[in-house]
Amino acid sequence: MKSRRNTFAALLLGAMAISMVGCNSGSTSPTNPIDLSPPQAPTNLHSTSDAGINRDWIVWDPSASANVSSYEIYSTPPGGSSELVGTVDASTTDYILPLVGSDTIEYYRVRAVGTNDVPSAFTSTVGVPRTGWAGETAPSPNPDHGHDNGF
Repeated sequence: MKSRRNTFAALLLGAMAISMVGCNSGSTSPTNPIDLSPPQAPTNLHSTSDAGINRDWIVWDPSASANVSSYEIYSTPPGGSSELVGTVDASTTDYILPLVGSDTIEYYRVRAVGTNDVPSAFTSTVGVPRTGWAGETAPSPNPDHGHDNGF
């Protein structure tokens, strides 16, 4: 009788263990853990300029990680808080900077974002000397344009 009771207890414990594994089917197992590791940061952030069209870019070397989905570009003013200014896909390693109205220096840094939505560390910050846009300005609206003045 004791042997039958032990067998029953072993079967009951085994069934409970199997059912508990089944209850946890939405989670990962030790053989398939969720990857929460960040990708490696991009490197070699620097600026480049095309004086002919008065445009500046920042350029970087891609992350060495295979699981990068995008890059985030941040403006980082000295003493201020970083602000996301753009996002590009993983195949892009440059970003054209917006025109500025006057000569200034702007500061940028970049980070990779993994396919698991975990960001990398930031690159070093790069200061970009900017030249104010010297092109034609948009014409000012004519207050009489399009109005019938009775003449």
